[in-house]
Amino acid sequence: MSELGDSELSLQKQTENVDENKINANNSNHEPPPKKHSSVVAAHYNHLEEKGLKERYNSPIFHLRNFNNWVKSVLIQEFTDKIREKDYGRPLRILDICCGKGGDLSKWQKVRPEHAIFADIAEVSVQQCETRYEELRRRCGRLFSAEFIATDCTKDTLRDKYKDPSISFDIVSCQFGLHYSFESLPQARRMLTNISECLKPGGYFFGTIPNANEIVSRAQKTQDYAFGNRIYNIKLLFDPKDGYPLFGAKYDFHLEGVVDCPEFLVNFELFKKLASEYGLELVYKAGFDHFYKDHWENHKQLFQRIMCFETYPAPNGKTLMGEESEYEHAKKYWDSKEYKADQNCIGTMSICEWEVATIYMAFAFKKLKCTQWSSDGKPTYTVSKETNQSTSKQ
Repeated sequence: MSELGDSELSLQKQTENVDENKINANNSNHEPPPKKHSSVVAAHYNHLEEKGLKERYNSPIFHLRNFNNWVKSVLIQEFTDKIREKDYGRPLRILDICCGKGGDLSKWQKVRPEHAIFADIAEVSVQQCETRYEELRRRCGRLFSAEFIATDCTKDTLRDKYKDPSISFDIVSCQFGLHYSFESLPQARRMLTNISECLKPGGYFFGTIPNANEIVSRAQKTQDYAFGNRIYNIKLLFDPKDGYPLFGAKYDFHLEGVVDCPEFLVNFELFKKLASEYGLELVYKAGFDHFYKDHWENHKQLFQRIMCFETYPAPNGKTLMGEESEYEHAKKYWDSKEYKADQNCIGTMSICEWEVATIYMAFAFKKLKCTQWSSDGKPTYTVSKETNQSTSKQ
């Protein structure tokens, strides 16, 4: 997106020259909100059924989930490689915050950390994560050591719950979970504290979140600020005419078989400003469509192996995941090819799944070194060369 749309301009206006007083004034109640919403989120994820491979293969979001897993795999591989470029033999310690059921365990196993801590608000999910870990350890014979913590990472101090509170991490990952902390300023600050306080200088914090600009842009094109298709639906629960709350900008989100609870918009410019107070400087930002273009060439073998795209036209004896009308883009490209054969079929995704994929964005921050303390007791950080060369794409 080379030019700013109305939605992005609207959101950016609110963060131009935002200082601490303005942020605090927007959230005059400094106490975290009641546990009601946290309980809703925890209950939702606790009650999500663990589905077998056969059922997942038949899911209407099969390729979307694989695509999301590819994005996470690439983030993990790219930034562990950056750490090891400086010290190949360095034992890695990682924090997987908002870990869910442990869907990234095998991804971590591939980069061979020494120790990992998994934390999430949903107790049942954490138990399933630990069970998956034990199963993986039995299969592999040797695996990294791990801790599992069930707690609200937006309200509780994680460090107090570590076996070794002096631990320092090389990597912190937060996949599809950070937006829940933007219910309030105190929750966002607690989450950022949990992320940054044990992250080593030179370490990386990366993750994935819904793209607020994209959500607002699509909502503004409708009369009731609601949009979606057969596999997802989003509806804003505030009136954009009254402005966009910096925190607590709630929307309902339903994604077939995965999400069915309210979430919160993350104003990315505000997120970046807050993160900088914790020594976190942005080094990468991209919507999933741009992320695909940036990384497909170097990670296409994994992309193809885990079937992020489906084959078009459908092979003999098989059917497409969606309706034929959802593949008009693929049909147009296929019809333009002069030479057509089964081995030249193309890879694609239904427009319904792609509409969901492009709601999301990936980001990465680098932890800077604290060089001194200001007179009011706040740390001052040195900006790195990598930060000055950060990549940002909508």
